[in-house]
Amino acid sequence: MHSAPEPRSTFRPTVILGAVAWLMLAAGFWFGWLQLDVVELLFLLAPWVMVPLAISLIPSLDGSPWIGIGLGGLGWVMLAAGMLGTLSFFQPAGPRAASLAGAWFLVCLWFALEGLRRLLRYRAQSFTQFCFAAGEAYLIVGGAWFVASRLGLQPIGFQEPIVLLTVVHFHFAGFLSAVFAGLTYERLRETRWRKPLRVALASAVAGPGLLGLAFLVGPKLKLAAVILIVVGQFGLATGMIRVAFGKVNSVARAMLIFSSSCVVAGMVLAASWALGEFPLQAFVELGRMERVHGTLNAIGFGICGLIGWMHTSRRSATS
Repeated sequence: MHSAPEPRSTFRPTVILGAVAWLMLAAGFWFGWLQLDVVELLFLLAPWVMVPLAISLIPSLDGSPWIGIGLGGLGWVMLAAGMLGTLSFFQPAGPRAASLAGAWFLVCLWFALEGLRRLLRYRAQSFTQFCFAAGEAYLIVGGAWFVASRLGLQPIGFQEPIVLLTVVHFHFAGFLSAVFAGLTYERLRETRWRKPLRVALASAVAGPGLLGLAFLVGPKLKLAAVILIVVGQFGLATGMIRVAFGKVNSVARAMLIFSSSCVVAGMVLAASWALGEFPLQAFVELGRMERVHGTLNAIGFGICGLIGWMHTSRRSATS
């Protein structure tokens, strides 16, 4: 096994500040003090908490960034971008709101470029690194749609809340699932589950991108993409549970199992929605999808999963 740089761990102070900020937003939403809806609140979990935590679990390519700022500085950049992105929701959709959202887009662009570097360095030699690179690439799609949402655009004819839901989709189902897939494969790549796990995890990584394309084609491809995601996420959940029953502490075990349970429940709901979309008579209405599926994915699968992975023993990420 080749040696690899340690996962980045210099974001902790900014993540704590981000978590406090998001909890304050959640309290304001709960008591009706802030004019935010559920989708906006769930998305803001990404820049404030989820992306910095997930990035800290991905080993850097060479131990240092390549644009002249330290890793600690990058944490503060993400915190500032999250703050500006939050302020964009308190502006009417238009150029001013889009310019505030553009700060987060630039962060996403930075990571997408790092993903490209990662892909060029490892090519087909490491499935783990491929997962990380794909996840970083998904961020640029989410960041671009975030700017479009705050600008008030209707890309390809889509209106709100679909535009913002696409932002959430590429941050959580895209980026975060790919990161979890890479971490899971790295932990289990020397077991007898390696080959079937790789197929399932590849589905989890490719599915969100295919679903995005499916919205341009029609319900048949959309149904196929959702099935691919469901199969992939079930495989990812199974792999994470397998990791949970390995050599990890009790916190990691509990969080990984709970995270896996949440993604399974969320995928059952998503499959029900997709089956209803195929005959164009939805079994589950979109508002319920936003609240239940979004919360299960963002908080249950996302945040609890990240806590679980943070408490597992860290291993090299090259294969």
